[in-house]
Amino acid sequence: MQVSLLITTFNRADALDLVLKTVAGQSRIPDAVVVCDDGSSPETSMLVRRWAQRLPICHAWQSDHEFRAARSRNLGLSRSNAEYVVWIDGDCLLPPNFVENHLKLAKPGYLVAGGRHLLSDSETHALLKGVASTESALKNWKFWSVSLGMLRELRPYSWETVRTCNLGVYRDELAAIEGFDESYVGWGREDSDVVVRLMHRGVKVRSGRLAACVAHLYHLERSRDHFSENDERFYSCLGDRTNTHPKSSILADL
Repeated sequence: MQVSLLITTFNRADALDLVLKTVAGQSRIPDAVVVCDDGSSPETSMLVRRWAQRLPICHAWQSDHEFRAARSRNLGLSRSNAEYVVWIDGDCLLPPNFVENHLKLAKPGYLVAGGRHLLSDSETHALLKGVASTESALKNWKFWSVSLGMLRELRPYSWETVRTCNLGVYRDELAAIEGFDESYVGWGREDSDVVVRLMHRGVKVRSGRLAACVAHLYHLERSRDHFSENDERFYSCLGDRTNTHPKSSILADL
């Protein structure tokens, strides 16, 4: 099965470079790597061009106009034709078996909610300066590989456990709901919204913890100026099981 790795980023080329090094070290190299760029400076574009010599990578860029992660993710998804999609953030380091394990966990009718290990400010600084190795960031118990069997499907409707910094899902399922709701502008809830709309369509949650975990570099929190508005929109979606399609989407025109 072909798999695309979709990586969201904004003006953090040093972190993205470190992430791409862990992508290049995968036991199963993705068939496509799409950098979903929410308006970064040319430094990110130059970085992607350098990595094109080592990875099957492309750059899906949109202009910087507030925080538009939903539209950025849809733009990246429109550049991918792989059957399966794995989402991560551009500051998430991957253990070598990350993509391989996501594919092992993939199951029709389910999305895979991977885990994350949050790194401290000092750990992140050491990694970005080359003082610490990526291997040192992947030693936490959360990176153990444990066969949990049917326990992975113990909480099939736990949308709260799903984060787009580590999410695997069949592309057809995302296309059927026209991807992310682009009316979410500003930080928050666009990721929960897409998960709930997938559930409204019948997709369930499968835990990827203790199999597919990322090491999340430290970063300052984004502005939450629009969070109350986004929160209200999300809870409206949560209570409406007929809501499977967003108000606007790049994918609707494909």
